[in-house]
Amino acid sequence: MNYFELFGLPIAFKADSSQLRTAFMNIQRASHPDKFVQGTEAEQALALEQSAMANKGFSLLNNKDQILPYVLEITGHIAADEKYNLAPDFLMEMMELNEAWMDADSPESKQSLLDQINTLKNDIFSPIKAYLEADTINDIPHEAMLQIKDYYYKKKYLDRILEDFHH
Repeated sequence: MNYFELFGLPIAFKADSSQLRTAFMNIQRASHPDKFVQGTEAEQALALEQSAMANKGFSLLNNKDQILPYVLEITGHIAADEKYNLAPDFLMEMMELNEAWMDADSPESKQSLLDQINTLKNDIFSPIKAYLEADTINDIPHEAMLQIKDYYYKKKYLDRILEDFHH
């Protein structure tokens, strides 16, 4: 069972926060370990497991950085240990940005590079924005899911570069 099934929600790249909260509270009310203090060890263990799963699922589905790879994983578009090959032209552009950052000698030139990276992030987000904001993935074609996968890995790379630039 995935977290969307647990909470009775459609699989999507964003979860409806009020439906998620309601489902989470219902699960917690029904399975909170405190309700099973007088129960058998098996009942207590099951309640603890269900409560922990609900907590983890609620946290993940509320995190926009975690929900995207989770959906790609549960739909079979990425594997947990996958080594994804980004396009060579993208990697070349990243290498050039890294070199430019090392050569940047003023706050203005550094800000210009940060702006370039943010523009790149927007450019790769724009074509898939509607898919990521859809209420369900049911109508997203396979080719678009592959485009979302590519976006995920590029964004991850860009975020890592930005983090390196800020240190």
